[in-house]
Amino acid sequence: MRTIEEYLTHVYQLIQNLAEVDAERYEEQILSVSRGNLRIRLRFSEGALLEISEAIVLVSGDLHWLSYRYHYQDSSETMIFRYDNAPHHPEVPTHPDHKHIGTRIVTSFHPSIEQVLEEVQAIRGQRCASDR
Repeated sequence: MRTIEEYLTHVYQLIQNLAEVDAERYEEQILSVSRGNLRIRLRFSEGALLEISEAIVLVSGDLHWLSYRYHYQDSSETMIFRYDNAPHHPEVPTHPDHKHIGTRIVTSFHPSIEQVLEEVQAIRGQRCASDR
């Protein structure tokens, strides 16, 4: 993707292809040809929630994330995971990028939205299988 608009269109299409989900919030902000923000709140049929927040900048034709947060929680509001690049865990080798899994902080690089959605779908599949 070469522009902020192309990236936002790509994300929108990914969200449209999800099954059993309601977009409670979908907000795109194109601040300039090289700067945009994205805020999404997805509620899945079993009540789980995925919140996505990104601040994106285009530099020399490449997208870079000034900030990002992908927060996934179950229907009882217990956090399953959160990826972010807030600079509050300098002890993590991938600082500022890291992942919260419950109360643990682990090394992680910035995942793509596709990777986050795949992880959510895998977790949902495991939880649905265990409910049977």
